[in-house]
Amino acid sequence: MVEVLKSSFEDLFPIIETCIRECSFVAFDTEFTGLTADSSNTETLFDDGPARYAKKRRDVQQFIMVQIGLSAFIEIPHENRYRVHTFNFYVYPGSFGSVNVKFLCQASALEFLCRHNFDFNKFIYDGISYLNEEQEKVLCNEIEELSVATDAECDYDEITVQEISSKISEWLATAKNEDKLVLEKPPSVSDYVLHSQLRQRFPAIWTISVDRLHVQCAKITEEKKSIILKEHEMENERVLNSMLGFTRVFRLLVKHRKPIVGHNCFMDLMLMYDKFYRPLPVKYSQFKEDISRLFPFVFDTKSMSASMRKSYKETGLFENTTLSRLYAAFQRRFDLYQPAIIHGQEGSKYREAEALHEAGYDAFMTGSVFLRIAHLKAVVHLRTCLAPIPSHCDQSGCL
Repeated sequence: MVEVLKSSFEDLFPIIETCIRECSFVAFDTEFTGLTADSSNTETLFDDGPARYAKKRRDVQQFIMVQIGLSAFIEIPHENRYRVHTFNFYVYPGSFGSVNVKFLCQASALEFLCRHNFDFNKFIYDGISYLNEEQEKVLCNEIEELSVATDAECDYDEITVQEISSKISEWLATAKNEDKLVLEKPPSVSDYVLHSQLRQRFPAIWTISVDRLHVQCAKITEEKKSIILKEHEMENERVLNSMLGFTRVFRLLVKHRKPIVGHNCFMDLMLMYDKFYRPLPVKYSQFKEDISRLFPFVFDTKSMSASMRKSYKETGLFENTTLSRLYAAFQRRFDLYQPAIIHGQEGSKYREAEALHEAGYDAFMTGSVFLRIAHLKAVVHLRTCLAPIPSHCDQSGCL
């Protein structure tokens, strides 16, 4: 398993892209901040598809995902084996300009995450940001118009910026061209806002981030500044890519059109649509149409196992269709010629121990169950094809 955080996302992105491009299918799972925002949204056995969607839509619009697991299953040719590469993403809706997401947390959901060793520090401090198309358009307009951090709701720490400005003013009084000053970077102000404010207040300087903790100011000439500004045009694109974050992975899944596999994944799909694509449509029919276009091949192992329960009643294989029970049942069962599953070099954590309800591990279990179900169905189909022709039939049909 590879843990993917904001601090490591850019380095790992090419590896993630390669795995998605080369895989046979991708299994996914998500963890989120709540299930039901209002008791009136509780589902009943009498709900049809549109009614269930309408209730879930109200919930999904108010909760967010905190962790996403992706397992890319890559077939090894001629070996009846699959190599699986699993990524466990911490995601957090970063704030920038007027893009400042508000969301609900349900106490029972957070307690559930705590019981399964969820790291809230990684979620908040190092979670990967994301945008849907609507938020992306707003952000692009604000960057273009240089209106970032003008909204009073943006947590813009004016006092901290003013303190840094005072130090720069004092330094500029005696500084010469090309002189440099390194200062500690305040954690309460984003890089983009800090650089924009300092460059606007002091036209004779240019600022860069030395590392995650320090910012460097350099006194420069007008000529050099014009050269830097041309290079700076690329910075806005880097900012946008940083804010898009996990949305870039979502778009890879859409681009490569690989089958995606979830377990009881209706709400997961709604969350992914709402947070990475567009705000959820009012009509259920529109949601289904869009999901089918984005992901032409979606498999739900919960539905698949429930549909097979009757046929395998005597074996008890599908007696309990919760993900962990299904996975354990298949681990105890051996079927002839079943495909082997091996972890990539980075997968030692999941080889050594379980990590139930960690999104990455649940994605791995989902993909494993899907492979075993697919193998069972293939064996049944093969037996049907190879069944002997009854003696009272000839090649042209029954006599």
